Amino acid sequence: MALLSGSSLLIHVIVRCVVLLVVAAGCLKSASAQSAISSRQYPVGMKQIEYVDPSDGRHLALAMFYPAMPPASSAVPYRMRFFTNLNFYVDAPIVANEAKRPLVLFSHGHGSNGLYYAWFGQYLASRGYLVGMLYHYRANTYDSTIMYTRSKLWQRPRDISLTITSLLNDQAWRPHIDPDQIGVAGHSQGGFTSLWIGGAEVNPELYLAYQTFWRNNPVVPAHLRQELPLDAGPARDVHDKRVKAVFAMAPGDLPGFGMDEAGLRQLAIPTYIIVGARDTQAPPRENAEFAAKYIPHVRLDIMSGQVDHEIFVNECDDLGRDTWPEACIDSPGVDRAKRHSYIGDAALNFFDVNLSVKRKSAN
Repeated sequence: MALLSGSSLLIHVIVRCVVLLVVAAGCLKSASAQSAISSRQYPVGMKQIEYVDPSDGRHLALAMFYPAMPPASSAVPYRMRFFTNLNFYVDAPIVANEAKRPLVLFSHGHGSNGLYYAWFGQYLASRGYLVGMLYHYRANTYDSTIMYTRSKLWQRPRDISLTITSLLNDQAWRPHIDPDQIGVAGHSQGGFTSLWIGGAEVNPELYLAYQTFWRNNPVVPAHLRQELPLDAGPARDVHDKRVKAVFAMAPGDLPGFGMDEAGLRQLAIPTYIIVGARDTQAPPRENAEFAAKYIPHVRLDIMSGQVDHEIFVNECDDLGRDTWPEACIDSPGVDRAKRHSYIGDAALNFFDVNLSVKRKSAN
């Protein structure tokens, strides 16, 4: 091979660098286009997913909401008993394109389940998100024990972390998820959970005092109480650094669970806290406002008027209102459908900005 002169070598190097820069720019442009999601609204699919915790054999479950292919003209949306104004298709095929999508994991309230908030999953999924609505282990509507609802609260953030890992390892879901665009949301005890996994910490002594209260509570049958652990160790570090943004709905009970000022200051990622001004179950002053006072990067949104704790749950039909009036019937003048539109828009804008979601024209 002939040797190049000094000037020829310089030109050769410059040309090669330009070529590499053009190629790199093309790669970046391609990657950017690949990660952008359409601004149009999609039909929504829902699929139940189950997996096993490899460390202890616990069976965990979630309902995944996702942008779906347009349904056949004969397809009928699934009808959830007790609820209305939902429009999703069970097991519909996911939309076929190359886009990596943001993922939001949702933590339900005490003794509830993810599908009681199906409207939220549907709202984000119709706008291009993947939304995993968890059934927390032994702490959901269908399977609940005091061990997990009142003592091992640290299993809640652990459930979320395990779910993230499971989805990122799943051959069916991994191609659709952008691992750098993961957020969490939750309501009530799930709102507390979202703050916790996002980086806020509990005071171990206060958490132990919380466990001790239930261990010694005479209203609980003795054979159940004696099995409750007195160990704050597992609650010390549940932060998952893969989570980049937190959307907490009426979080509670922060003081009761031992989340103090110092612990809240540890939550360093962007956080949005939203609550009704009239919330009687997680009073804003002791919970949402208290948290927002100490979290470094937070927006507090208090919905004015007679907006109570259950505003975040699905809209109810007549049967739902008859069965659960306390959860389904809002105060006069409170329109749950309009509030859901407001909450959904707030969550979408918050996650789009803080997960760096790129959108392309629907055309």
